[in-house]
Amino acid sequence: MKLQCFLRYLLLTVSLGIILPISSKAYSVFAHLAIIDASWKPSLVPLLKEKYPNATEDELRVAHSYAYGGSLMPDLGYFPFGSVYFTNLAHYVRTGDFITNLIGQSKNINEYALALGALSHYLTDEYGHSLATNVAEPIVYPVIGKKFGKLVTYEQAPIYHSRMEFGFDVLQVARGNYASQEYHDFIGFNVSKPLLERAFLMTYGLDLDDVFNGKLDLTISTFRWSVRTLLPGLTRTAWSMKKAEIMKANPAMNSRKFHARIKRKEYFHDYGRDRERPNLRTRITAFIIKILPKVGPLKALKFTTPGPEGEKLFIKSFDTVMVCYRQDLQKLLRHEDLSLRDINFDTGMPTTPGEYAIADQTYSQILIQLQEKKFKNLTVPLRQNILAYYNKPDTTTKSNEHKEYKIDWEKTYLALQQIRTAKTTAIDSLKFPPDTSGSKIAAGTVK
Repeated sequence: MKLQCFLRYLLLTVSLGIILPISSKAYSVFAHLAIIDASWKPSLVPLLKEKYPNATEDELRVAHSYAYGGSLMPDLGYFPFGSVYFTNLAHYVRTGDFITNLIGQSKNINEYALALGALSHYLTDEYGHSLATNVAEPIVYPVIGKKFGKLVTYEQAPIYHSRMEFGFDVLQVARGNYASQEYHDFIGFNVSKPLLERAFLMTYGLDLDDVFNGKLDLTISTFRWSVRTLLPGLTRTAWSMKKAEIMKANPAMNSRKFHARIKRKEYFHDYGRDRERPNLRTRITAFIIKILPKVGPLKALKFTTPGPEGEKLFIKSFDTVMVCYRQDLQKLLRHEDLSLRDINFDTGMPTTPGEYAIADQTYSQILIQLQEKKFKNLTVPLRQNILAYYNKPDTTTKSNEHKEYKIDWEKTYLALQQIRTAKTTAIDSLKFPPDTSGSKIAAGTVK
């Protein structure tokens, strides 16, 4: 290794504490990608070909990269230069409607693939959190189990939540259960900005670029780099740090079946025969990270491997997502409506006022922001959703119990009164931002 390369890598390692998007509430990153990989040939390709019968193999490969991007897109706000507000909206407010609008607004094969990837994220968070992360946390980390009980959400223990998710990824990468980095590089990661802008405006009545403070393009670029380069390297580094602990644990029979099922996919014959092994650079980085103080984003690196019980929960959630995702894709193949519920991604349950502080805060934020913009793009479904959320009389009482997520109730009440009589805009009258991507993709073709 050349000294210059090593110094560059060392600098990147030290900078992780500044730019790393790991302290989030997202279900494990590579699990989202694995759902796409495992569903690609049996479910996604037939659906894409049914809608775009003239698509070539090269065009399908590009579409695969958009499905990858869609599977992580709701977490875009967690990445450097991102907007946490965007991700909070996508996780708590009209969550099912957002996915439905992404699918309905898709105008070409790439946008459709991205929308289907976003659908997988919806399901993976719904069942991944409720069946795995929130249940495994108090088992793997008994200290929070004693404090919160047998079910722990991100809101209750954010640091342990991040450690749990990261632990899932590291263990499954070590097992060789995910596609290799070479395969992900071959496919790539892409996001369609025009589709996001249309679906976001339709769902939330807000301009997407405003929510990202004019840095949406920069966020997307950083997101692609982080997923392709930073996170895989960090995961291998963490594996090197925990190698002895991981190797000591005996994988359950369910884990071996899981490994065999994923490995049967054709792409692994070319890209996934060998399990990832930490190289010299990874081991050096692991040593450096090991001696760094675990503060800020690096807190997640102080994780405990899930253990046999935690791994069983993860595999159960993965299998559940696969079944539900296949069922939804089959519905789309039959041209049936999905009827997606507006769930809280962190709990997998319907969004309920007064029960989850971040959701309450996010609803207050969008209500006030719509008022500040004079309800310019307020649609009937958006108003109905907001009014329904604040319909329960105990909303204020429960929300005031949240200590960390303060709500300006004076502004919220004023905006709530005004939205009741505000003039609405017909959905087909919304003025979407111009498509500045330069893409001229026709149905069934990819530029």
